Amino acid sequence: MSIFCLVISIYAVVSFVFPLKARLPVKIGLAAFLLLCGQKFTFYSMFGHNMFNPQLDQAVLVIWESLFNVLLVLVPILVIKDVLFIFIKFVNFATHSHVPWPLAKQGNRWLILIFSLAAAVSGTHAALTTPSVYTVEILVDRLPGEFDGYRIVQMADLHVGQMLKRPWLEEVVDMANELDADMVVLTGDMIEGPASELKDEVSAYARLKAKDGVFAVTGNHEFHHGAQPWIDYFESIGIHMLENKHQVITRGEAKLVIAGTVDSSAVRRGLPGPDLSKALEGAPDTATVLLAHQPKGAREAKGVDLQLSGHTHGGLFVLYQPLIAYANDGFVTGLYEVNERMKIYVNPGTGLWTGMALRVANPSEITEIILRAPGDKRQKAN
Repeated sequence: MSIFCLVISIYAVVSFVFPLKARLPVKIGLAAFLLLCGQKFTFYSMFGHNMFNPQLDQAVLVIWESLFNVLLVLVPILVIKDVLFIFIKFVNFATHSHVPWPLAKQGNRWLILIFSLAAAVSGTHAALTTPSVYTVEILVDRLPGEFDGYRIVQMADLHVGQMLKRPWLEEVVDMANELDADMVVLTGDMIEGPASELKDEVSAYARLKAKDGVFAVTGNHEFHHGAQPWIDYFESIGIHMLENKHQVITRGEAKLVIAGTVDSSAVRRGLPGPDLSKALEGAPDTATVLLAHQPKGAREAKGVDLQLSGHTHGGLFVLYQPLIAYANDGFVTGLYEVNERMKIYVNPGTGLWTGMALRVANPSEITEIILRAPGDKRQKAN
């Protein structure tokens, strides 16, 4: 990762600094700054003892995340700039025309850096703020009328640890509890560190409450830090871990299935991976909500009406969304129709990981999901 960051830093220097018409000291200073921005993971490894979960003061992490985010914003803009430059050059050569290059003016070039600096600072701040509540109604064709209006509060990717700490989690838990939902679900990446070190930091999870309970599944970061101790801990504080399991919720004779699968990263550690057949074994034939941390693979899910996922962090920044979509079967953020029966909602993240703590026009979210039954079923239920 450090080598990759060095490469993109050098690219930023070559693409942005070299063409500038500025005095040599200015260009040297800019080059040094951009190279410094790319040294985040090296610093974390050397002084934080862990490249992806550095044991550093929160203020130090915020400074380094802001510096690195300058590159995260700047580099895709520079790639687009260079592609357009080559395209315009080709068009002018092929057609003997004179399409002007908009960045010929030095002032326009400086605007790129100014925007990147502003977006990096505001994007880091946005990653650290408490999330907003977003409400979405989802029609589920097989939902019994008795469950019309059933409310699920979904949170994903909280990554509580060195950067997002206990006070932040306490605020998030209070916001979720104020919604007084029928069910609260946590779709993975709830922590950022081993259970032996973080139990006090994440103790506020025990205060989550809902009429039918709190349910969760592992994400890839649980497996980074030892999943089984975390599964045991969350079970001990009343959170039902649906690791290839399901539970049935009832309203009179009507039933709703809530199921969950293990995160696919378990396989890389020689552990049993996601098994939807096992998760739904013995489940009644009724509307089924599946918790799966990663949206990838949703198109192959059978017997599911609605999948709730996270993992993508909403793409971080609009220019990254096509890449994130490609890596996740086209799913980035929000509600999608998977097929005639199934839908998926991808939470853009309630928190953010220290490795990519950036949100540009991509707010963090606690999702209030309201399930809706078809009109004829509502009438029968009434």
